[in-house]
Amino acid sequence: MSENVASEAPLSVSRARSVGLVPFLFGVTRQAELPGIALTRLLGDLGLTEAAARALLQRMCRDGQLARTRRGRGVDYRLAGNTARGFDRVRTSDRPTATEWTGAFHALLYQVPERDRAFRDALRRAAVMSGYGILQQGVLISLTDRADQLAPLADPPAGATVHRARLAMPAAEAARAARHAWSLDELTARHARHARTLRDAVRQVRTPPAATPATLRRYAELLRDPMLDILRSPRLPAPLLPADWPMPDLQAAIHEVHRMYGVPAVGYARSLVAEAGGAAGPGG
Repeated sequence: MSENVASEAPLSVSRARSVGLVPFLFGVTRQAELPGIALTRLLGDLGLTEAAARALLQRMCRDGQLARTRRGRGVDYRLAGNTARGFDRVRTSDRPTATEWTGAFHALLYQVPERDRAFRDALRRAAVMSGYGILQQGVLISLTDRADQLAPLADPPAGATVHRARLAMPAAEAARAARHAWSLDELTARHARHARTLRDAVRQVRTPPAATPATLRRYAELLRDPMLDILRSPRLPAPLLPADWPMPDLQAAIHEVHRMYGVPAVGYARSLVAEAGGAAGPGG
């Protein structure tokens, strides 16, 4: 990676990762709603063409990840559905974890015929975004009952069966279950690697860079993958976490990145929103 922020090339953005850029921009601008013209321009700063940005916003609205409100000749966007819930989980990820193990997981036990696999896949996606772990095929677990948050359960197909349950187990067994359900060994390695990468990046910069599109790109480049992995991370009590769980170290490294890049990146992004008049413009 170049140390010269101004020379950073736009991000190479895959379709899957581009979806994550939209909640990132809501976080940077600290706005509940964004005018389409500003959101489209900010996505352009992150490497999308105008056509790709518009197509992304339309697709996310169609998939229930964004909601839009027509205002005048333009459109305002806000996060919705699983994307909004995932955004809230990342935004509050540095809050203290649960303090004790209550003795049981809340579970969803489901059986879905192959002809209804679209429902099964939607249920799993919604559950993971809401904080469930996948213990095994047909079994989702969580510390709290989140079933009412899962939109697919509002209209299950006739052939699907879904049961709420509680799985009681001693702490040692629960720790093994959590390790598998949330892939904690993999997440431990990834969080530790992210923390090292972020700290190395901050050490290469003596002072905060200017409020430019390049700074916003660099900010997104540094935080995109760590934030996606934080979204996969459960908020578990200490007895269920690995002894070397590196989340506190990663959070500290993210705060260092915020301190160095966050202020100018936020300043630049908010200036574009202000330039759009805080009102909707063309964007969808």
